[in-house]
Amino acid sequence: MNQPPNSGMNTPPGYGAPQQPPGYGPQGHPQSGPIPNSGSYQPPPGRSGFTRQMFNPASYRQAGSGSWAAASLILSLISMVLCLGLIAPLPLILGLVGMVGNKRGKGLAFVGFILSALQVVGWVAIFTLGLHLQFQSATMAENAGKPVVAAIADFKNDNQRVPHSLQELVDNGYLPPTWDKGFEGIDSNVEEFVKGKKWQDFLAYEPGEDADWKGRPNESSGSDVSIKGDFDDWSINFPTGDDKPTEYQTYGLSFIGLDGDWSYSSSDNEAVNQSPEEPYDLSQLWDGDATTRDAMKKKRELQVMLNKVDTKLGTIDKLIESAEASLKKHENRLFEIAEQKGLTRAQIKTDSDTKEWLKLIGETTKRLRITEKKKTELQSTRNKLEVQMERLANQVELAKLADNKEQLIELQKLLDESKEALDGEEDSYFTNKSDDDFADEWLNSSFK
Repeated sequence: MNQPPNSGMNTPPGYGAPQQPPGYGPQGHPQSGPIPNSGSYQPPPGRSGFTRQMFNPASYRQAGSGSWAAASLILSLISMVLCLGLIAPLPLILGLVGMVGNKRGKGLAFVGFILSALQVVGWVAIFTLGLHLQFQSATMAENAGKPVVAAIADFKNDNQRVPHSLQELVDNGYLPPTWDKGFEGIDSNVEEFVKGKKWQDFLAYEPGEDADWKGRPNESSGSDVSIKGDFDDWSINFPTGDDKPTEYQTYGLSFIGLDGDWSYSSSDNEAVNQSPEEPYDLSQLWDGDATTRDAMKKKRELQVMLNKVDTKLGTIDKLIESAEASLKKHENRLFEIAEQKGLTRAQIKTDSDTKEWLKLIGETTKRLRITEKKKTELQSTRNKLEVQMERLANQVELAKLADNKEQLIELQKLLDESKEALDGEEDSYFTNKSDDDFADEWLNSSFK
């Protein structure tokens, strides 16, 4: 008997209706089933199947390996043991990453994060403290060196060079022997440290040096040998008794610091700023005493005038040397011509060849005599200035001068006379005589 297809009758074993996989219903449609929830998670109403799975994080969450935590902890320990502050931020970041999301070893990541954070905070604090101490040292050095910087500026303006030593500033009246007054605007710690001390007790000075060195110059060599310059242009100096101090336009100045230690390793040694925002008023050093300031000013003016006279005398010596050489040359030439022609003294004044040489000799002789007279005047003036400077080198005499207004007036009179001798007109005795008069005098005395 014929049977309709799929009737289920006479069906061999293993054949029949197809078996559906779990979770699928008839005709192969997906069949809804329970999906594990994550904690208190409740799927949105009306959602089922794959849509329901999308809204359940537990359905796709995967546990991390914990490598971030391990790296953070290891690097933080290495940074701490080896004091490698530069790598401290790296384990900090790794620890932060290790604590985010569903990762294993969050406890290790937290420990690495905390250790790294402590190191970062510590290094920042140390760096900030270092900057503060550096700024404080520079400020104290500027305070301690302000009077000397101001005095050197005045000295350089008067003498066209920086002083050879701090003692030269004292000897020439730019600074008192010790710093006893004038602490307005100076740090109280600096005032307490420097008060009553000599300048060289807390400041190291060197003419011609760069301004950024610390400690005493040449302290490492233990000798007076000095090396100046840089790698491209340097020189070495072995001083002898005949060496003259070199005149420099620059200098270096260093503050010993409040620890009183000159060694280079001392933490608060610092170079002095040579261009402070508020220049120091040197009158403070004399406590505003007008008479003392006037006495010091007169001493400085005497020194400046003495320097000017010395410079002028140097120029005059060169002029005299040049005039004497020229006169000798002219005389030899005139003698040569006169001998060739067999001229007498009277004929020399009329001969066409010799009379011009005679006139030139007269001009040169006049210039020489005027210059020699000027030199004699300036030498006398210099002697007077030198005597006064030697007298005022004694601090007792300088104190007397401050209380003696009549002597101050006498010093001013000497300064005025010195200026007149330096810049005044030539002696009328020489300027009123003609070149011919000098020529006749030379002829009568030199040509027999």
